[in-house]
Amino acid sequence: MSHLVHFSELKEVLTPDCKILTDPNDLNFAEYLKRWTDIDLKTPGAIVLPTSESDCQNIVKWASKYSIPFVTKSGGHSAWSTIGSNGIIIDLSLYKGIEVHVESGTAIIRGSILSKEVAVTLAEAGFFTALGNGNTVGAIPYFLGGGCSITSSITGFGSDQIISARVITADGQLINATDDTYPDLLYAIRGAGQHFGLVTQLVIKIHPLRNLGNDEGVIWVGSFVFPLDRAREVTSVMKNVMNNDQYATAGLMMIMAPPPTGDPCLVIAARYSGNPDDAALAYKDIYDLKPFIASGAPVPIQNASDRGEALAAKGGFKQFGIVGLHQFDEEAFLRIIVIWRELIAKCPDAIKTAFNFQWDSRPVKRLDIESAMCLHVRISLLICKYRYERQIQLCLQILYMRILIV
Repeated sequence: MSHLVHFSELKEVLTPDCKILTDPNDLNFAEYLKRWTDIDLKTPGAIVLPTSESDCQNIVKWASKYSIPFVTKSGGHSAWSTIGSNGIIIDLSLYKGIEVHVESGTAIIRGSILSKEVAVTLAEAGFFTALGNGNTVGAIPYFLGGGCSITSSITGFGSDQIISARVITADGQLINATDDTYPDLLYAIRGAGQHFGLVTQLVIKIHPLRNLGNDEGVIWVGSFVFPLDRAREVTSVMKNVMNNDQYATAGLMMIMAPPPTGDPCLVIAARYSGNPDDAALAYKDIYDLKPFIASGAPVPIQNASDRGEALAAKGGFKQFGIVGLHQFDEEAFLRIIVIWRELIAKCPDAIKTAFNFQWDSRPVKRLDIESAMCLHVRISLLICKYRYERQIQLCLQILYMRILIV
């Protein structure tokens, strides 16, 4: 940690409220080090917490001057926002903000503001935007990474909302990427934006709540749970639901063993955009199958992801993978259930591993912009791999490869 001798120089150019944490035994250090997954979690030489854009720029300039590697951290859900003792983490937790501009239909988001914070602020102003399922996920990283959403058919992907970005390059330059100034960089930022600099600010599109298809600013949120043994009949009906664009349905069909009983189940986390009274018609065929749990109600858009908060909790050995699909294949889905059962039989500790098929009955809204985001994907296979003992890592990796082959 020879770079520690340079911290006095860094402190001189930072605002007084910035923090530089260097003691791994300090409780604050340990708290800021937490990530969604503990896989490959390293201990950095320091965690530096800026409070402004100028702080961010000065930290990058300092790191560049002394060839100190760094990673950035916002919500703490990326597996790669970790670094060893030779580097530092630029943690944006103390730098965040949002401004809503009603007249232009835009919002400015800064630093580490979380998805839930964006959703609540926009709803209070009568707006919403594309956001993911994780309330505590950093909003800017979500937009930079493409960003699937339950409103994709209305709004487009998260990356489609980006109008401009303020970016600090590797040598500490601060540039404003727009369609006019740095169009190639803006193209890359829309979907692959984690790799081109420290993004301090985005200007994004926002949408009136009435675009959700009702006057209350709500979407219908429901759950259907079936025994896994009924998978064939359920998937046959679900394929029709997924392909019926008469109704704006979206959601996840999940192979999992939810607590507290840990019984293998097929869980459908369903969404409906439009008049919430029409959700019963949209999911009539699912109701007719008489699931042992069936629930649903209109929910304010800013609260639509509240049920999934436990999945975003930090800590533990877990991984997340995603595969884009053109369509839902019933037989492939049933083969994945067989593989999942084999996994649990061989590795009981992997019982929390789940396979989620995310669908939207209507195609993603196409916008007149160029981006690095994939626009051909309608259905995704999301693989959430949980492991609490390192010994079962190989078992899970083999499973993952088998799923990709299917």
